[in-house]
Amino acid sequence: MANPHLDRRKVLRMAGTGAVGAATVLGTQALPRHRPAHAETLREPAAAPLSFAVVTDTHANPVEGTRLGWLRLAFASIAAGNPAFVLNAGDITDYGGDDEYDAYLSTVPDALRPKLRHVPGNHEMRWDVHGAELYHRLFGPTPYSFDVAGLHVAGLDPTQLLQEPGHFGREHLRWIANDLRGAGPSVLFLHYPFGAEHYFVNDQDAFFETVADLPVRAVFAGHIHREQVVRTNGFTQVAAEAVKDGAFYYWVERTSDASHPVLQVWAVAVAADGSDTRRELVTIPLGGDGADRGLRPVRIDLGGPTGDALQVTVGLDTSAPAAGVRAQVYPQAVFGGGSAGTWVDLAPTDGAWSGSLSVAGLAAGIHRIQVRVGGTSGASHDATATLSVPPAAGAPVDRWQARIPGSVQGALAERDGLVVAASTTGQVEAFRPRATKRAVVWRATVGAAYRGPAFASGGETVIVGSADHRLSALDAGSGRVRWRFSPDDPVLSSPLVASIGGGEFVLFAAGRRLHAVDTRTGRARWSADLHGFFAGRVACDGTRVYAGSGDGRAYALDAATGEQLWSVSMTTRSDVYGRLLYGPWDDTVELLPGGLVLVSTVSSATAIDAATGAAAWTVAGSHMYTPARLVDDSLLLVDERGKVQLVDPATGVARWVRELGVRAFNAGPVISGGLAWLVAATGLLVGIDLASGEVRHRRQLGPSNTFSTPALVDNLLVTADQDGLVRGLTLPG
Repeated sequence: MANPHLDRRKVLRMAGTGAVGAATVLGTQALPRHRPAHAETLREPAAAPLSFAVVTDTHANPVEGTRLGWLRLAFASIAAGNPAFVLNAGDITDYGGDDEYDAYLSTVPDALRPKLRHVPGNHEMRWDVHGAELYHRLFGPTPYSFDVAGLHVAGLDPTQLLQEPGHFGREHLRWIANDLRGAGPSVLFLHYPFGAEHYFVNDQDAFFETVADLPVRAVFAGHIHREQVVRTNGFTQVAAEAVKDGAFYYWVERTSDASHPVLQVWAVAVAADGSDTRRELVTIPLGGDGADRGLRPVRIDLGGPTGDALQVTVGLDTSAPAAGVRAQVYPQAVFGGGSAGTWVDLAPTDGAWSGSLSVAGLAAGIHRIQVRVGGTSGASHDATATLSVPPAAGAPVDRWQARIPGSVQGALAERDGLVVAASTTGQVEAFRPRATKRAVVWRATVGAAYRGPAFASGGETVIVGSADHRLSALDAGSGRVRWRFSPDDPVLSSPLVASIGGGEFVLFAAGRRLHAVDTRTGRARWSADLHGFFAGRVACDGTRVYAGSGDGRAYALDAATGEQLWSVSMTTRSDVYGRLLYGPWDDTVELLPGGLVLVSTVSSATAIDAATGAAAWTVAGSHMYTPARLVDDSLLLVDERGKVQLVDPATGVARWVRELGVRAFNAGPVISGGLAWLVAATGLLVGIDLASGEVRHRRQLGPSNTFSTPALVDNLLVTADQDGLVRGLTLPG
């Protein structure tokens, strides 16, 4: 485990220069393929009693003194029990700031420091100016595992940098399978809970399939800030109370129940005087086949949809202790949240369970059918099957699919028919999409890329920012490196190429600074302080550069020098955390006609006078995440809830408004044939008539979240998602 006393700024300087060991890949997760390469063994006599503690959602923040007091009380009580180890299931801090980690570590007694094991939560990843490297330098790589006295423990990490929901991806699932294969009774801990009403992890069904035959017995999680025990898919899950709401923790002891090994779990509340109240919560079996693993379906048969009905038949093992079986269309529209579902009870018939689901209104494309088998003991098992709904005549047509390692989280770049994609594993691919295939022109490797590339104006150079403190200029014809620029921080923003004073420069943010770099030479022209984290894209009119910031303000800078010309507050929040969340930290700033510039937050889209910073008009709604788009004399706005409106860019007055009913993040619209094509975060592709706002086409591309703006080559739409799946679809017309 990394030394928590290390000076964080020194650590980051060492990380940027490669002076720290390479066990952790900066800005991304280190994913060893086999457990022995990094598994840790805590030495303890095999016959000794085994106990450990669990905390979660500590949300350390130096201005929250009451919260830190609760954390000190909880850790002091835990230390008094002398556990073998302590698990922290994430959301250690509010936003992953240096001062917050300082505050957290200040509450940990010296005796517990070597025993603490962490996994990050979404609050460590979404707003982390350091691109997650500070977390990893303090607490080590993720995922990881260790063994103590015959118990195997694995810390999992489906968090996604700059995003709210969870996603494992193929590489992480492969690690889980390799790590648990051959292990003894295993305990997993991670931030997001599974099963029940939880849909926080986009590919949790793939996780269930991965661990189906592996010795997972217990899972500890947080995120929901309330206590919940769920027995699902062969394991018992404990979602824990948040320490931010009181001095709560969970004490776990391995004991025997009728000669069978179990984990006994108590919920503990610590009073202000340090006394604690313990409540017996649950007993988790460690032996046997887990929590009613016999509930796993042996088959799920889907009949072809007949009208608006789909016949579902579920076959179980004849000895399965099933009390009931339910099915539903997987709630794909739930984005990093919970849902009670629209379950239909199936009836037992001829040794199986069957019934009919309504599929009325389902878009054409790929959907999941979710089945939940309930056992007589209260346990359950979730499984999914794939349903393909055929498209109607005149709809977009699937042409080809291909995979890129990792997630394609940033926008696709296109120039003269060449499309470039960059992934979170550092893979950059340039290809020419054809009607029936993808012709790869070249592949290159950079650091982990979380935002999309950009072409220089002549199309001869591709600019890619990456989390390893680099901006790379690649030859558009070969992928060869033309130059590299190395700022002090991870490059987590989208680059913009702009003409300034007769030259061409790429403008991008790294950490809290904005840089202007010559696209031909890679030499810096200037660097300016943005006073806060910025992961969006700036705008430039040749005279001024406009940017958002995590300090809650919008800025105008002199394009030639980087000198600040004006700044304006975009939120009424006064605390650092609130100004970050409610400021324009992830905005794609847009130039509007009439000398206006559009800056958006999670509260509104505001047109600002480019010369003075004065507000001209405001449209309420969370418009920051999805880029706006100028279309002729109109402005297309999309908010994160899927509200689309075409407004007058001079006044903000809406010409039409349409509710899509799905979430939209980071993936902006493209225009073709009078239609705006938008890929929602849920993977739903919609075609919206720009004249009327009517939805003309709906196509569910697949189960994976999409945060990448597509590219358009003639009438071929190219999309990419968090599973690294790249698709080509021919658009109608």
